[in-house]
Amino acid sequence: MAARDPVALNRLLLDDSHEFHEDIVFALGLIGDPRSVDAIAQAVLVPFDHLVEWGNLHEFQRKCAYALARIGTPEARTAHESLAKKSGPFLKEYGEEGLQHWPLKFGGGKN
Repeated sequence: MAARDPVALNRLLLDDSHEFHEDIVFALGLIGDPRSVDAIAQAVLVPFDHLVEWGNLHEFQRKCAYALARIGTPEARTAHESLAKKSGPFLKEYGEEGLQHWPLKFGGGKN
C-alpha cells in the first residue's frame, strides 16, 4: 500500500472494532483523495459507541465535514449538501459550515 493510498483507511473508518475514527478521518482529509468521499459520507452518520460515550461524536462529525471540504470534488460537495439538509442540528450546521468554506484550501494555498 502506498503511503497516500486511502483504501485501507476507508475500510478502517467504517470499522467499529477500534477507537481511532477521529484520527483516521483527519488523515483522510489531509490526504484529500476522492476515493474517500463515500466512506466519509457513510461514517459521518454512524454513532460509534466510543464517540458517543466520550462525548466526541459531534467533533467527529465536524472532522468528517471538513475532510469532505478538503477533498473538494463534486461528489464531496454533494455529500456536504446532503449533510446541510439533515434534520439534526449538528449535521446541518457542519454541512452548512463546510459549504461556506468550499473548497477548503490546505497549506500555502494548494488544494
